[in-house]
Amino acid sequence: MNIFNQFSYPMIIAVIIAATVWLLRHGLHLRWRTVIAAQVMIAGIALGTFLLLRPSGDSFNSADDALRIVQNGKPTFLEFFSNYCTGCLALQPIITDITTDIENEFNILRIDIHSSVGRDLRRKLVFSFTPEFILFNPRGEEVWRSHLPPSPTDLVLATQS
Repeated sequence: MNIFNQFSYPMIIAVIIAATVWLLRHGLHLRWRTVIAAQVMIAGIALGTFLLLRPSGDSFNSADDALRIVQNGKPTFLEFFSNYCTGCLALQPIITDITTDIENEFNILRIDIHSSVGRDLRRKLVFSFTPEFILFNPRGEEVWRSHLPPSPTDLVLATQS
C-alpha cells in the first residue's frame, strides 16, 4: 500500500507546522521569519501538488451511467487509475497509444478511483489495486482483466461476441 496519497497532504502540512513551532521554541538560533517563510513555501508546494493531483471529473454522473455505456453493443476498454499511482502515471503513454488505436471500435472509459463514480464502480466491479484494466465484449460481458495493459490479442478477444 502506498502511504503517499491525497490523504497524506494534510498530515504533511501538520508536520510542517509542528516543526515550525518546535524550531521557534527550541531556538536553534534561526530567525523566526526565516523559519516561517521556509515552512510556508514548503506548505504551498505541498498544497499546489495536491491541487494538481486531485481527482478529475468523470464524463458521466453515476456508476450506472458508466455501466450503461459498457452495455451499448460496442466493446469497452475500461481503465481505473489514480493520479497518486506511480504505475498509472508510468503506463499513461502506453495507454494513450492503445486508446488512440482503438477509439473508433471501442468505448473507452478512463476512471479515477478517487472520484465518486470511481469509488462506486470499484465496489461494483470488485478490485483493490490500480491500474486496473478491464475489457468487455459488445454484450457487456467481462472478457479480460489485468493490472497490465491489454495486448493486441486481448483487444481482438473483446471484439468477438
